[in-house]
Amino acid sequence: MRVLHCPEEVGSHPIVLAKYEKQLGLNVYSYCESKNPFVKFSNEINYLESNSLFRKEVKRWKLILRSFVEPDILHLNNGRFITPYFGDSTHPRELKFPPFFRRVIRFYAYCLVRTEISFHRLGSSRKAIFLTFQGSDARETKCFVEKHQQSGLADNMIRRSGKTNRSIRQKKMLLAGIADKIYSLNPDLLEVLPKGSEFLPYATEAGLNPKILPLNQGSEFVIGHAPTHRIMKGTDAIIATINELRHSGFKIRLELIEGLSHAEAQKKFEQIDLFVDQLVGGWFGVVSLEVLALGKPVICFFKGKGLRFVPPEMLNEIPIINANELSLKDKILKVIAMNPDQKQFLAERSIKFLRKWYDPRKIAQRVVGDYRKVLSSQDHGII
Repeated sequence: MRVLHCPEEVGSHPIVLAKYEKQLGLNVYSYCESKNPFVKFSNEINYLESNSLFRKEVKRWKLILRSFVEPDILHLNNGRFITPYFGDSTHPRELKFPPFFRRVIRFYAYCLVRTEISFHRLGSSRKAIFLTFQGSDARETKCFVEKHQQSGLADNMIRRSGKTNRSIRQKKMLLAGIADKIYSLNPDLLEVLPKGSEFLPYATEAGLNPKILPLNQGSEFVIGHAPTHRIMKGTDAIIATINELRHSGFKIRLELIEGLSHAEAQKKFEQIDLFVDQLVGGWFGVVSLEVLALGKPVICFFKGKGLRFVPPEMLNEIPIINANELSLKDKILKVIAMNPDQKQFLAERSIKFLRKWYDPRKIAQRVVGDYRKVLSSQDHGII
């Protein structure tokens, strides 16, 4: 079975999934639009990036053609086409161009997306298409509002309405039209994804070789936070809470972990006492899982109707401390007050959780099983 993963790597999920699909005997190729310094680097990924915009687009066209001709499974990651999608809202890549060139770029992107869709539909009798959504590639305002009725963070997220929501919906509708199966790594996205989409845990190697580090003996209690997107993470509220605790006399310090490579960030995680992931999204990211693997306590906000898509047993076993903007201060104080035995118990519970629910070998087996089911139902004759 030939599998093609593209066009982006986010949170290392596509890289890890491809690695363990290979171990199950699949012929797997991975492509990525550009190198991401925040994930683990892999020599097995082919990159589309180039110093020349023309050469990059030539590489993109070649990948689209390859996706039509070669694979039995095309797995589109980060909820997008191989082509960047320009909807009603302004795409970040447009900002550096004057208005006339923006219109030219939009026309080119529109034609390229429609061409790509046509190729995928023409090849539908020979291959299956899988989609994985990861976060902002699918999330709409309605995913936030009901979670934040008691805090001011909802006001920030309502700014994502209007053209942004319409663009996201348009893209999802086009993608759903070519997809045989859709996964979401965040359960709240299933509120706004097509019926039949499934929750899939992150494929991460964090739990395969965990190391519970000894407790830090420094004079300050260090809280780590990795604000990849400050509004999405609720970073301002986190900073304000920690400043309030400092002014109250607590020896506490915030370590903002941003703009670093994966290896550099990992060293920072080893030096903190507590990690605060986010207060907005409603689920935890792969960074939280990597910190859990070090035996560190993690605080994150998870709530919402989307949790009904998560196995109840998994929900009951989550070792992450749930907090929103209003309860963050109390939750931090509870972690500070933990004795060594309580922290050790939480660390051991975290490792057990990772091994049970986030083992990449089990996740790859599930996904490969789905590949086979879809191909079998389409009578491709591939096993």
